[in-house]
Amino acid sequence: MKSILFLACIVLATGCSRKTDDQYYEDAVEAQKGQEDDEAIELFQEMIKEYPQSPRVPEALYALGSLFQDRKKDFPKAIEMYKRIGEQYPDHATASNALFMVGFINNNELKNVDAARAAYEEFLKKYPSSPLVESARFELANLGKEPAELLKSTEEQRTVR
Repeated sequence: MKSILFLACIVLATGCSRKTDDQYYEDAVEAQKGQEDDEAIELFQEMIKEYPQSPRVPEALYALGSLFQDRKKDFPKAIEMYKRIGEQYPDHATASNALFMVGFINNNELKNVDAARAAYEEFLKKYPSSPLVESARFELANLGKEPAELLKSTEEQRTVR
């Protein structure tokens, strides 16, 4: 009888254990791959809430930024996620890309040229060796221009050469 009770306690204890940060993250990535965006967002947010010190938090924030930007078209929320990376994890591998995306969204989606300029200038100061430096310089040189205007400008430059 004691062994049955002991076994029941073990089953209950293991059945009630909470997910690890890696489990939350992997489940969220799977949901994201399956186009289950709301579930992915919920899982990433839950992971961040339950494990705020996890080394996976910057990656989860970046994934949230991408989800809000690309799939939800909630650009202010995407910027919020990307900014958190830069503010809380400035040395993380995703930080330079996140700051670049703040500028990109402000310029290309929200048409907020001043905020885009500030983000790109900060990006160039903080991450001068990033592979995105040339893209940031291009964006800065062409802030506020529409795609058709950029195309025309590029074609004109080619004919001058």
